[in-house]
Amino acid sequence: MNLETHIHSARLLRSWDIPDSARQVCCIAMREDLALLSSFIEERPQNKVRLLLVPDLPAGGPEYVRFSGRGGVAAIPIRGLQDVEKAANLEKVILCRPGAPGAAATAMLCRCLAACGVRGVYLYSGQERGFGVQRPLPDFYDQHAAKLQKVYDLLADDAGREAYAGRIKALMTGEAGYLPLSAHQEYYHPLVRPEHGDIMLDGGVSDMVGVQMQFAQSVGETGRIFGFEPMPDMAAIAKKQLESFPQYHLQTAGLGESSGQARFTCLRDSSRIAASSDDENTVLCQMTTIDDFAQKHHLGRVHCIKLDVEGAEMLALAGGRKTILKHHPKLIICLYHTPSHLFDIPLFIHELVPSYTMYVAHSSCLFTDTILYAHS
Repeated sequence: MNLETHIHSARLLRSWDIPDSARQVCCIAMREDLALLSSFIEERPQNKVRLLLVPDLPAGGPEYVRFSGRGGVAAIPIRGLQDVEKAANLEKVILCRPGAPGAAATAMLCRCLAACGVRGVYLYSGQERGFGVQRPLPDFYDQHAAKLQKVYDLLADDAGREAYAGRIKALMTGEAGYLPLSAHQEYYHPLVRPEHGDIMLDGGVSDMVGVQMQFAQSVGETGRIFGFEPMPDMAAIAKKQLESFPQYHLQTAGLGESSGQARFTCLRDSSRIAASSDDENTVLCQMTTIDDFAQKHHLGRVHCIKLDVEGAEMLALAGGRKTILKHHPKLIICLYHTPSHLFDIPLFIHELVPSYTMYVAHSSCLFTDTILYAHS
């Protein structure tokens, strides 16, 4: 299958448009989202709820839940997710809060359902669109077809090609529901991940360091991680939280194409290089390159590089040419900050080291978290 055919055949796996023809439905929700069930029943009487699945249903919980609505009193069987086979002939509707918390819970539920053989679901949040929607780029494939096809041909497995085609379809339609969710965790592809004893460069930290703690546990006491966070306030908070991991060494600096200084704009939970130096809401930050840092700190080996640097991934890779050529480290690079990165980053890596094997995977119900994994 070529890429264009794959894009056109991509399925909408998570849709906000619940059809009136879905007469018999199974609603799926975490306990904290069960309040949405009553509004769903009230708003959509044409979609009769025949079963409710609650993954975190406590042992000894109720067997039925009752709701009063326009159609009278409804007694709906309530079961755990292990009984999903009872919904084999019902359309699946996930009840989810809007925004990032709802997206995270939905991703978890979708993975559980996929493990049971269920891929396509509908979503309901009480709003028209709860998350995973953005301005479409309908001409994206036509404008970049040759480069996109070249990357597609470089990908090593069917799962990566499906994720890549799904990403393009999502960009063209503005619907993140076309993106298939990986079975593995973000940054942890089965073949490309931080491992015990690795020396790792971690580009992009912020002050939310749960992932960094996991990286530290993965490399263990014999490994070392050098993290890079340009914003001084965020770096100070992150350093404090990482004190119990002596193998993690956080640098108050960003990664770029050259060492020196650059202005950064502070975002809600991260930062990015400022679009204009005239912007008053910026902070002057220190910058280094992968190559300069590796040379200065006499890194005899670099096993893994992860880059999630808010759109500066190409600059950071350009500043790491020598290190990548010398060590052929595992690469974990975010592709989602800029549409052109979907082809620019893989082609840059392939031209630099043609022996790299590449995979693509996506791990959220949002447009974020599409990642390129590469090893040589």
